[in-house]
Amino acid sequence: MNILVLQETDWLTRGPHIQHHIFERLSRIPSIKITVIDYDIEKKMHSNSLFIKRKEYNNINRTIKNSKVKIIRSAHLQIPYFRRITSLITNFYEILKIIKRNRPDIIIDYSLTNGSIGFILAKLFHIPFIFHYIDILDQLVIISYVQNIARAVSRVLLKHSDLVLIYTILHQKYVIREGASPQNVKIIRNGISLENTIVDEKKFNLLKKKLSISDKDFVIFFMGYLYDFAGLKEIIDFYHHDVKNGKYNLKFLIVGDGGIYNNLVKYVKEIKANWVILIGRVPYFEIAEYIHLADLCLLSFKINSVTKEITPIKIIEYMAMKKPVLSNSLPGVVLELGEESGVIFEKNQVDLIAKIRELIPLKEELKHRGEKGFDFIKKKYLWSEILKDFTKIIIDVITKKLKKKSI
Repeated sequence: MNILVLQETDWLTRGPHIQHHIFERLSRIPSIKITVIDYDIEKKMHSNSLFIKRKEYNNINRTIKNSKVKIIRSAHLQIPYFRRITSLITNFYEILKIIKRNRPDIIIDYSLTNGSIGFILAKLFHIPFIFHYIDILDQLVIISYVQNIARAVSRVLLKHSDLVLIYTILHQKYVIREGASPQNVKIIRNGISLENTIVDEKKFNLLKKKLSISDKDFVIFFMGYLYDFAGLKEIIDFYHHDVKNGKYNLKFLIVGDGGIYNNLVKYVKEIKANWVILIGRVPYFEIAEYIHLADLCLLSFKINSVTKEITPIKIIEYMAMKKPVLSNSLPGVVLELGEESGVIFEKNQVDLIAKIRELIPLKEELKHRGEKGFDFIKKKYLWSEILKDFTKIIIDVITKKLKKKSI
């Protein structure tokens, strides 16, 4: 089976997201070939000329070893405002070439730009097209009038794709409101793999020593892309004075970059908040030792148009490591996990930040919360089971399309 995956962010540096977990695992099956067309959004492809040559990356491993995923980045011009336009033109010809030379059995899309190209060509060549809608994509567009165009494009894809995949019930309701047919929407949850939770004790102890974390410290933890709505600066401001005066033995471990990362590094230095440890980006295969340092993991996002529908995979990964989680009451997370999951929910970001001080003395009690969360997620969030459902969905869509074509 040939699967063509389309996205408009950097496969090599962003995430890993749900598509990394799914397709790296599928690529290890000999009968399945995965090709991804992405976009160099991080501007990692440099050249002394204005022309950036086409590039292929093979056997990329972001979430598991021995992945066989192939990444293609088409040629483009290294000119501001024209990078994306020229890459879209070359992506059109790249997708067309793939279809003609090694026709995909199905196209699975995570984007609006590359996705629109893939959607048009899929219709022309009668190839099954799945829109895996994991973000409110138009809300990620900064310019307001472009955002309106993006929403219109999103609605076309939701309405006319052969299938729409989402990962929460709340997300399902949203895409139906946006035009997707209810019988054409299926849920595929985010998942975890227990082999990724195994901690190397030697590495862990060296890391703990390197970061000057003692058993007396209470470590709060955040990982992922550092959005301005993540509440990180607000947490630092709220606790800095008390930590400096010795009221709390608190350490704030932040793993990830992007967004406000550079500004946060500068700010922490300015106020001399040495209790805040900014790690930057860490390879996925090394993240278990960092999470293991945590006494409390945070999902501190403000509720806004981007976050209200989502259930970030990081919360599942925290729980897989048997860590207690303090989360804002994002509607998608509350609906998906609920109070029985062991997650501690606060009404808003302000209450969440203040709640941390109540939990600092409860280090041992919080361990029981972590165990409860682990028991909850291992029942229905293992990748081994999720992939069975995902593979069945793909086969069903391909079969249905072939039947239509033969009529």
